[in-house]
Amino acid sequence: MKHISNFKHVLIWLLLVLLCAHVGYGQHYISIYLENGDHLKGRWLGGDAESIQIEVYDQQLSIPFREIIYITAFDDVRAIPSEAAEKHFLNGQTFLQLDMYDRAKTSFMKAIDEYPKYTDAHYQLALLFEAEGNNDEALRYFGNVVKIDPNAYSMEDKFKTAGDAYLAAEEYRKAVSAYLLLFRIYPDRYGADEAAYTAGFLLAVELDEPQEGLKVLQEAVAHFPDSQHLERATYLIGSLHSKLGNAEMAVETLSSFIQNYPQSRWLAIAYMARGDAYTQLRRRTEAVADYNSVGPYTSNLKLKNEARRKRSESAWTIYTVSDGIPSNQIQAIAIDGTTLWIGTPNGLAQIDLSSGTWQPNTDITDHINTLFDEETPIDVRALAVDSQELWIGTLNHGLIRYNKTTTFPEIFDIRNGLPDNTIYDIKIDKEEVWIGTFAGVARHLRSTGEWKSYRKADGLPADDIVALAVTPDRVWIGTSQNGLAVYNRSMDIWQSFSALDNLDLKTGSEIVSFDISADKVFFTWNYSVDKANGYGEIHQGDLSSTVEAVLRFVDMVPYQSIYVAATKGPITAVKPATVWIATNGGVWIKTAEGWRDPIEFPSSRISAPIVSCITLGVGAAWIGTADGLARIDTNAIYGNN
Repeated sequence: MKHISNFKHVLIWLLLVLLCAHVGYGQHYISIYLENGDHLKGRWLGGDAESIQIEVYDQQLSIPFREIIYITAFDDVRAIPSEAAEKHFLNGQTFLQLDMYDRAKTSFMKAIDEYPKYTDAHYQLALLFEAEGNNDEALRYFGNVVKIDPNAYSMEDKFKTAGDAYLAAEEYRKAVSAYLLLFRIYPDRYGADEAAYTAGFLLAVELDEPQEGLKVLQEAVAHFPDSQHLERATYLIGSLHSKLGNAEMAVETLSSFIQNYPQSRWLAIAYMARGDAYTQLRRRTEAVADYNSVGPYTSNLKLKNEARRKRSESAWTIYTVSDGIPSNQIQAIAIDGTTLWIGTPNGLAQIDLSSGTWQPNTDITDHINTLFDEETPIDVRALAVDSQELWIGTLNHGLIRYNKTTTFPEIFDIRNGLPDNTIYDIKIDKEEVWIGTFAGVARHLRSTGEWKSYRKADGLPADDIVALAVTPDRVWIGTSQNGLAVYNRSMDIWQSFSALDNLDLKTGSEIVSFDISADKVFFTWNYSVDKANGYGEIHQGDLSSTVEAVLRFVDMVPYQSIYVAATKGPITAVKPATVWIATNGGVWIKTAEGWRDPIEFPSSRISAPIVSCITLGVGAAWIGTADGLARIDTNAIYGNN
């Protein structure tokens, strides 16, 4: 809709040209105010240099230009304002000419009250508010204009100016409204691409509205695929898909982004978002690899820490009673090829991992668990397994040997050789089985069935043997309050290790756990006086040692919970054994390069659990806790340095 004022100074031919132009755009109806006060509405028929012709109630009238004071053209007779509305509008125009702006606004508002779709009145109000600097009201009325008639006025500059002003003032919601009006009303005009992408970025980032942000950015990319903003929009679309749970779409979009923009400033965030999508799809190895990829592409410490936290979350799987184990309190773990043995206070569990899935097997465990009492399963404290036998240490019921070939379980206790019926640790070394108890250590010769016990009187520092390690030349024992000692096989003697070497370990320390590699003995310790704990290693050749106070948990978690496991296999100076330390606060890994960032427990599933053991298997680290059996995907952890 467009209006033309003619106060006898308007050129007649200009009026004719404008009216003919309206007809060309399909506007066929006019409203005419005459000098005598009459108001005529009719269908446009044409005109010449002297007059115009209209049809009113089936009558053709010729109106001389000299009698006309105001003309408005419309494309629909129903769109012609009422006479009262037009009079208010004319009054507003008069007040504008007299610089009486407040009264002009009042008149235009009255015109709109009479006829809410009065485009010209909305437009004049918008101009007045714009002149006052009231962008909110100006944008509202400009918006009304395009909603009523998008072709009435060209206002892309108005929307861009308003959007830019709001953006500068950080009024992001209002900026989005202005930019979207420009984009959606004038998608082919200059500035529409900038407006569309900016609105999408504001929704996605500043306003944190992923659903609407995704919608707008997808519209922007579809309309303007060659924009300079395509790179950022692509990564954001992938990130928003990930945030909204559209994991497959997120992986597809972000993979394309990572491939197409290998030097992008947003590469680190893209890896993070794709890692989130992989996590949703339970593709944990890919997720961890992406989280590991974040660090090299950013200097943002917060982003690096977040990637580390998510990496830790993704690498974990937690198994509980709902997965077929008898208790969430895991006290011992042993791995036999593709079979996982789990010791709990409510008995033994056997898990078949051969198919790559978690398959509990109760054929053996149902019998072993009820050897002593059909109502109460055994309380399993220690496990050891080799190709021939499974050895099970219990609380108060001694030791069970399960022969894999005969499937026959045999029980040992204080009546036939054990120093005590509570077993803390078991180690198998070919034909020997070593047993740690609170009344000394026992050695069993499998070939003869002979048992031999060693106590403090035989040279042990104490009888409280809670941890064992067996090497070809020596047997290492750890006590609950008196450090560690070593048995020299060739000399058949026991000695406190501190007496053999300058071991930097305080008197009264508890040895919590042992593990061995081809060249070293690793152990963890705690010292209750200082509430300190740590890690140590002893070289098997010259017995040189180092001790580190790795962690201090004064008020956070019990300091006793620290367990060690080491990788087996060929050892070189360049590639020593990798050492894993499991604690209540997470898992630390020591490689040839030193200590890596800790792997935190997944707080959403298990937080600061009491750790009781750790064992390394093929592609996994298994950690026993009081809240379930935790598995770390070691392939994922090692997959990216």
